[in-house]
Amino acid sequence: MASSTTQENLSPKPLNLAIIGGGLAGLALTIGIFKQNPNIKPTIYEAAPGFAEIGLGVAFGPNAARAMSLISPDILKGFKKHSTSNENAERANTWLSFRYGMQSRNSNGMGYGDLIWHLEGPVGEMGEWMEREGITTKSCVHRARFLEELAALVPKGTAKFGKCLIGVEELGEGGVKLRFADGESVVVDAVVGCDGVKSITRETLMGKSIKPQFTGEYGYRALVPETIARGVMGDELAQNGQLYCGYGSYIITYPVEHGKLINMVAVKEKADFEWDNENWIIPSTKEDMLKDFEGWGENLVELISRFEVRDKWGFFDFPHTTRYFRGRICLLGDSAHASTPHLGAGAGMAFEDAYILSNLLGAVKQPANFEKAFRGFDETRRSRTQRLIMDSRRAGIANKFEGEGIGDNLEKLQPDIETRYRWVWEFDLEATLVEAKKISSLF
Repeated sequence: MASSTTQENLSPKPLNLAIIGGGLAGLALTIGIFKQNPNIKPTIYEAAPGFAEIGLGVAFGPNAARAMSLISPDILKGFKKHSTSNENAERANTWLSFRYGMQSRNSNGMGYGDLIWHLEGPVGEMGEWMEREGITTKSCVHRARFLEELAALVPKGTAKFGKCLIGVEELGEGGVKLRFADGESVVVDAVVGCDGVKSITRETLMGKSIKPQFTGEYGYRALVPETIARGVMGDELAQNGQLYCGYGSYIITYPVEHGKLINMVAVKEKADFEWDNENWIIPSTKEDMLKDFEGWGENLVELISRFEVRDKWGFFDFPHTTRYFRGRICLLGDSAHASTPHLGAGAGMAFEDAYILSNLLGAVKQPANFEKAFRGFDETRRSRTQRLIMDSRRAGIANKFEGEGIGDNLEKLQPDIETRYRWVWEFDLEATLVEAKKISSLF
């Protein structure tokens, strides 16, 4: 029988996938796609003139580091290059040391700086993996440094800069048309919106009425030079992660840049505070900060007020029940499930997302397959990421001694907080991928 050329023998036409946003989430997904499916041509469309991240230090838990390694060992390598852990060897497995930030109001005699407890990291399989990889429970990096490592893993020409998305249109023939502020329009086979909490891609899926909401909290942020922080706080408190609990507020500190800088965030809740500004960062003053943290440990507040960037950062999150995809448009990371920072898990969830979605996209051979991959992603990621939003809110409440039925009862506070962290950390991501593959019906 004479041989014949079949469709399977032909090199398939490349599939064009637009990734909106070149932050940590967009880059992680892109790296995963290049590893999983050479037939997909991803293009990153970034509004800024180059790769850039907003913010200072960011913490990643064990689950996030595990997701990085599963996407690509090179991501974990770049992360470890810049990650900073607690300085003291006995605190290597400690996420944070919880302490009083002000005088106790429950007559237990405790006050500023007194230890409540050390929150320790995972044991079991996750703990064993961390030991093998040299990963500590709390690893902190400067966002910009880590972004540079991710960008170096993306082939040149993958990203287009200065591309501010203004419109997304689903075409009848199955493609998606993107319009940019510079007048350019492109048609692609599918789109993944990694464009953050103010996502334009999301507006196409959900409309403008479904959007992140202000939580009644804001934060002051500062990066304090190591020598100054050590001189004011002492070595142990400066170079190991601390969370100072207070009534209606809390302060978190941890080292970044291999201990050269101390990242500090002071979180304040004001139930009657209305965020009526379009910007989620508004100007503040030293006087604002001092007034909000009156009664707190003076040296701690003085440090932040001296180095604060003079802005209030509004805390917004995005609880909802809407699917993360429709047709060939999908949302990933903060665009789908922005959360408050109280569990230090928002960025880590984006890496979990990227692992699941990039692997599902590995089986996409034709345009119609994108929707199947997106469905598998949505049905396995939505429940976990939406739960994180609510658990993060509850963690913030607990940090401020406001947990219902708990308050500043330390015997109840510790297990309440630990349960949430362990749910985040001790998660079987690979089992989730198995489930997602079944749902997608692509494997």
